[in-house]
Amino acid sequence: MIKLIASDMDGTLLGSNHKISKENIEAIRLAQDKGIKFAIATGRAYEDVKPFLDEHNLKCECVVLNGGEYRNIDGKTVAGIYIDKNKASEILKVMSNYPLSVEIYTDNGYYTTNTKEETLAGMIKREKTFHPELTNKDEIYKYAIKNPHFVNMNYITDMEEFLNNNVNIGKFVSFTESLEEITILKEQLNKIDGLAISSSFITNIEINHANATKGKLLAKVAENINIEKDEVVVLGDSSNDYSMFMEFPNSFAMENAIPEIKKVAKYITSSNLEHGVAKAIYRILDSNK
Repeated sequence: MIKLIASDMDGTLLGSNHKISKENIEAIRLAQDKGIKFAIATGRAYEDVKPFLDEHNLKCECVVLNGGEYRNIDGKTVAGIYIDKNKASEILKVMSNYPLSVEIYTDNGYYTTNTKEETLAGMIKREKTFHPELTNKDEIYKYAIKNPHFVNMNYITDMEEFLNNNVNIGKFVSFTESLEEITILKEQLNKIDGLAISSSFITNIEINHANATKGKLLAKVAENINIEKDEVVVLGDSSNDYSMFMEFPNSFAMENAIPEIKKVAKYITSSNLEHGVAKAIYRILDSNK
C-alpha cells in the first residue's frame, strides 16, 4: 500500500512553460483525497517552490535544496543540512577559477560573490537552460533581468563577514553553456571531501553537504511520519534524483529522464510534457485498490 508519493519538479512535475499541468494537479488532489501524502523533492529553494503551491492552493511537504532543507506544509523549516563555512570557502575558491556566476542558496535568501553584471550573465545562461525554446536575445534578457534570483540577489562585499554571520548555506548553483566545463568543475570539486555534487540539467552544477540528498532527507521525512520505505513512490528524471531511486524500491523515471535514472527505475512513465506524473499516480491508485 503506497502512502507517500514524492516528485521532483523540473523535468518531472513541471511540463510545458515550466507549469504544473491541470492533469497533474487533478491526479495529485485525487491521491490526497484517497489518503496518500504528496511531497515535492527538488533542487530549488523553497522560495522558488512556494509560487507553484500558492497558484494551485497545493498543500504538501517539500524537500528542497536537493535535500538541504525539509519544509512542512506551512513552509516552516523542520530540518536542515548545511555546508560548513570553511568548506564553503574551499568551494568558492575552486569555482572562482572558472568564468561562472555562482549562486549561494541560504536560509536567508540568495547570495553571490560575483558582480551584478556577472550575475546577470549567469541568469542569461540560466534562462537559456530553463527556456530552450527562446532564441531571441532580447527576450532571454527580459526573462533574466526579472528572475527573482537576480532581483533578490545579495552581493557579498566582505567574504570574512559573510562567513562569520549566522546565515546557513544550503547549496551552491551555477549554470554554464559548456558540458565540458561542468565535467571538469565536477572533477575538481570531487576532490573536496564531504560534498554531494549533482545536476538538475545537463549544463548546471549543484553542490550540497554530502548528507544533503533528496533520498536521505526524504527517508527521514517518511520515518518521522511512520511510513515504511516500500510505502513510498518517487518520481524523477535527473542525477539529483538518483539518491531517491537508491533509497526507495518503488520508483518511476520519466520518459525524458537521463539513462542513469531509467536504468535504476522500477517503472517508466510518460514524459513531463505528457503529464507523466499524473499517469504514474493513476497507476499507483490502481495498485492500491
